Amino acid sequence: MRRPRNWFAIIDRLNRSARGEVRIRMGSPGSAQVTRCRLLAEWSNLEATTTGSMLRLRLKRSA
Repeated sequence: MRRPRNWFAIIDRLNRSARGEVRIRMGSPGSAQVTRCRLLAEWSNLEATTTGSMLRLRLKRSA
C-alpha cells in the first residue's frame, strides 16, 4: 500500500516552483476530485482543477 502524500511538502514545492503550478497523478478521477475539494477547503490561495485522475494545483493570482 502507498504512503499517504505529504500535502504540506507538495504545497511548499508549489510555492517554490517557477511556474507556480504542480501536476499530480492521483489513483482515480474520484480521488482527484475529493482531494481537490479538501485542498481548496484548507488553503485559500490555491486554485485546483482536475482532468480525469490528474490534479493540477496553481497559486491564485492577486489582482
